[in-house]
Amino acid sequence: MKKRKKTKKTDSATTARRLPALIALASVVLVIAAISAVSRQLVAEKPSVQPENSKKYMTVKVAGQDVQVDPQTGKLKPLTALEAQDLAAGLKKMLNKSADGLTQVQHEDGSTSMELNGRFRNVVVASETEDGKLSMSCVDNPKAAASALGIDPKLLDEQKPVPTVPQQNY
Repeated sequence: MKKRKKTKKTDSATTARRLPALIALASVVLVIAAISAVSRQLVAEKPSVQPENSKKYMTVKVAGQDVQVDPQTGKLKPLTALEAQDLAAGLKKMLNKSADGLTQVQHEDGSTSMELNGRFRNVVVASETEDGKLSMSCVDNPKAAASALGIDPKLLDEQKPVPTVPQQNY
């Protein structure tokens, strides 16, 4: 007895169900291609207009930080107003000399301790001088930090007077 080869029969019902899906998929691909082509043409037609005083800066990694540098002169990009505010906010936390919310703890051995929560710090700041050299300073107050970094001292000026610190005995 000879074995017959089975032939696949195409079911017209299956083909009829798949046809609309294939047409929809092809339409979507064509629409995406058309949108891509049009957007590339629009970008190519509009020359990028940059102000004459704008410079292109390259990003360099220094000590794990991204730094913007002018590739022609090697000088650091000046801080934007937003960057200066962010820098001032970070420095304010570290240079905070307020004892608000801090509690002294009196221990049985007569010693006293207090968790400072990141306050009362000295901060090392570095800036570039006009001749391109690096100037480093250790600062412990907002005025000195603003002066060393060349930012507006008003950004760091929200310090409150130091109140008395409550005590707890243990």
